[in-house]
Amino acid sequence: MYKKVLLCALAIQSFILPATASSDGGNDLTSEDLTTIVTEAQSWKGTRYRYGGKDKNGIDCSHFVYQVYNRVFEGYGYRMATEYLQDSTFAPTKSPLVGDVIVFPSVRGLSAHVGILTDVEGTKFIGAQSSTGVKETSFAPGTYWGKRPYKIVSLLPDE
Repeated sequence: MYKKVLLCALAIQSFILPATASSDGGNDLTSEDLTTIVTEAQSWKGTRYRYGGKDKNGIDCSHFVYQVYNRVFEGYGYRMATEYLQDSTFAPTKSPLVGDVIVFPSVRGLSAHVGILTDVEGTKFIGAQSSTGVKETSFAPGTYWGKRPYKIVSLLPDE
């Protein structure tokens, strides 16, 4: 029942998402691509965290984003969390979309972290956290993740 409700909500959401991101360095992913990214990410919920883990037996944050994007975009290459901000296939965006990547750079002894946006207005993302495994969480002001600096990046179109 939960999966049917989730899929229905994602289908409705896909109709209200813009088909392309803005011209501020965003992407040209379709609403279907973005919905597929979020659906795939949600299917990993409950997977335990394992540093260096690469599958549903245990996964870390960068491999989680890689696995999700690679299932949607064949040939998508692995990136470490720290590489997203320097990667020329991604660009910072001022108009984030569900399915974009959120990057928390390493600061004050904290490791870099990445996840996938699931609710832009509600400031939520899904990621593989060491304390919870794969789970949706908030980056709203005042929350653990909301206290950390972050950037949101969008996958750029293939040239």
